[in-house]
Amino acid sequence: MKVLQKYKIPTPCPSNHASNLLELDNGDLLCTWFGGSMEGTPDISIYLSRFDHSCGTWLDAVKMSDDPTRSEQNPALFRHPSGELWLLWTAQVKTDQGTAVVRIRRSLDEGASWSPATELFSEPGTFIRHAPVVNPSGALLLPIWYSNIRNAFGDDPSLVKVSQDGGRSWETIAVPESCGCVHMDILENCRVAFFRRRPADFVFRSVSEDGGLSWSAPEPTTLPNNNSSVQARELKDGRIALIYNEIRAAGRPGESAVPPWIKDQEEFLAQCEVTESSAVWGVPRNPLVISTSTDLGQSWKRETVIESDPDLRSAHDEKGAFVGDYSYPSIIQTSDGRVQISYSYLRDYIQHETLAV
Repeated sequence: MKVLQKYKIPTPCPSNHASNLLELDNGDLLCTWFGGSMEGTPDISIYLSRFDHSCGTWLDAVKMSDDPTRSEQNPALFRHPSGELWLLWTAQVKTDQGTAVVRIRRSLDEGASWSPATELFSEPGTFIRHAPVVNPSGALLLPIWYSNIRNAFGDDPSLVKVSQDGGRSWETIAVPESCGCVHMDILENCRVAFFRRRPADFVFRSVSEDGGLSWSAPEPTTLPNNNSSVQARELKDGRIALIYNEIRAAGRPGESAVPPWIKDQEEFLAQCEVTESSAVWGVPRNPLVISTSTDLGQSWKRETVIESDPDLRSAHDEKGAFVGDYSYPSIIQTSDGRVQISYSYLRDYIQHETLAV
């Protein structure tokens, strides 16, 4: 794969993270992310920008949520089988992900206007990262996990919300033996899913033989993972393309049980019990790499390195927590056959790149 174009998506925020991409019917792109002063603060809101492909420009970002009592995070864009667009995200009290609920706005006009925000799932601790998919029988599958600070996020389990009626009602299906496997990313074929791993060891993989209504226990792939998000898509030539940070935990001095966005380390540790199974944070989030697979993720070919400079640091990064941080990527293939990616660039802004397959 070869990078053809690079774009810096405009943002009014000093900290920007967790982007997701969607192609519109006219060839424009939408990108959503969360932004504000810092993850976990109540000024964190959801933003949305449109790429006008006719002039090759990202338009100014629009704030899509504004709850002054909660940190609103991890937005995802989805085209419902009806053609309606969904924007989903989480909303939590400060840094306590165990208080998170899932909210939604809908658009009937390709994102020109949106309905007011409502709660889709109100059970505290419900978290999302990736959009729903539609299985062969028409059911909606939305991967979630339950976030809990008790074990410093080390025992978060993955589940799948399933709707047989277009999203009016949902049942919950557990992914067996999935504690520590989060950010479940179900491919549109509903045969395979990939996970971020809290112990920062490998990308994990699960398979389904019934259209995503049940899943095997997640198992490690050969790809490393640093307890940071990954995303995969099936390309038109049948290959799976996965974008991820090609690094795992190695006992470095900066690796710890405390997430990098936590301002008060003592307060965080007072809320949880750190054990051997607790999440590992502080592993560098570089390099950012794309690899492909022709066998549903059993083996991989490294295609290209997107970012690899370990020393770049944002002027906004007072603590030095995000040096060389290129993370939380999104990847899609658009109707013109090109691959589009977005990712957090030092958390300064969201970077968008177009690649030739």
